Amino acid sequence: MGRKHQSKHNEKENKIHQQKRKELSNLVQKLLNLTTVFFGATNQNKLWDHHKEVIPLTKEIMGYEHSPSKEQKKSREENIEKYVMWLKEHEVEFEGLEIAEFEGYEYGLKALKSFPEDSLLLTIPKQVMMTEIDAQKSDLSEFIKDDVLMQNMPNVTLALFLLFEKSKSDSFWKPYIDTLPEKYSTVLYFDLEELAELKPSPTFESSLKLYTNIARQYSYLWLRINKENQPGLKNLKEIFTFENYRWAVSTVMTRQNHIQLTDFTTTAFIPLWDMCNHEQGKISTDFNKDGNRGECYAKRDFKPGEQVFIFYGARPNADLFVHNGFVYTNNDYDYLTLTMGVSLSDPLRELKMTLLTKLGLNNVTQYRLYKKGTIIMPELLAFIRIFNMNKDELEKWSKSGLPSDLVSSEESSAKEVGCDIDARAYKYLLTRCNILVSAYKKLEVKDANSQNRKNIQLLKECEVQILENAMKYINTTLEQLKAIA
Repeated sequence: MGRKHQSKHNEKENKIHQQKRKELSNLVQKLLNLTTVFFGATNQNKLWDHHKEVIPLTKEIMGYEHSPSKEQKKSREENIEKYVMWLKEHEVEFEGLEIAEFEGYEYGLKALKSFPEDSLLLTIPKQVMMTEIDAQKSDLSEFIKDDVLMQNMPNVTLALFLLFEKSKSDSFWKPYIDTLPEKYSTVLYFDLEELAELKPSPTFESSLKLYTNIARQYSYLWLRINKENQPGLKNLKEIFTFENYRWAVSTVMTRQNHIQLTDFTTTAFIPLWDMCNHEQGKISTDFNKDGNRGECYAKRDFKPGEQVFIFYGARPNADLFVHNGFVYTNNDYDYLTLTMGVSLSDPLRELKMTLLTKLGLNNVTQYRLYKKGTIIMPELLAFIRIFNMNKDELEKWSKSGLPSDLVSSEESSAKEVGCDIDARAYKYLLTRCNILVSAYKKLEVKDANSQNRKNIQLLKECEVQILENAMKYINTTLEQLKAIA
């Protein structure tokens, strides 16, 4: 009787499991259909309406995929000791450095001794790096080779390989994987309210597009992985959930590096090196082909007890926010993207488009206002000049060869363009900036009580600063034009 009862119980459990898998499969297919239809959409309102369908659907999917962990996970802190032993065992050199927690950063590298500028901080042999090449040589090789998405997107390959290795208890990279964060502050973890608070920042649209793209990748890969019967996919099927995929993608976005090997470039995770946080300065890392290792040098002098930073490159805060989950407030390379174009109903559209085409700007809709240096990018200057010309001015400039003076703010070019056109152009841009600043202040973050909201608030403050700097510059320029006229 006992065995029969157990058999019936197992049969019932199996039927419930199969039914849940069928329902999950239907939801994933629905997600794929939804994200494919809107993939590449440009209308912001439509994107938002669509996103209000996507996020609840991914939440429903996560509800089906969630299973309580049977095993008590160790914290990152508990795993660090084993990780350090693994690094030393595989000849990672980091004498005078230790992994430590820093307020506002979680983990980073701390100097235990003085490191003068340009001195060697650490070296990482290629053997400990996790690369797309390793993925192509793994049990996933057949799956990767047959998939167009992964053939063209090494970041997707690396995300999938990370999950594959995470599913293995005997993975070579287990000590590294065990010290990775459990979740991130990238936009893939934002809820609808947090995403809505990004308005009117350009990151609102780019965040929606990124989330849609990752949801589309997930649903496409889930259906493929669960359809195939390749031996290498067995472990992956158990771990491939939306929650885990966004974690893997966020790990790639925040940690991936491109290494130039002998005759090609590969995408990689570089253990320990990726513990270094960002600070403005100079690039101080490289791959030594002769030593077959990554090398990190001090970008400036570091004293004992200080956190050791590296420079992630000349990237705007919008990029750091969306892909890395933080905002760097003293970012000299920051800029704000403005979307501009000539309306289809503009009676002078044809003449304006002719001039823009001569300058190669006919398909350009994104222009930049920089925080420092040349505040108004040359292409933006050309656009606002052309946009504000009358019919006679447009016809006159259309008859010239290459109207390069329109792109330049040099005194000689400004004279060629004329004070009247420039005054109209700069006043137009000033109005746009004023409207945007008002929109930012109207849509302020209500309560920055989470890391996501703190980042949103910081990002908006930086973008308002760029607009206010631009307005000061434009007002000064308009005063100069008055004096000339």
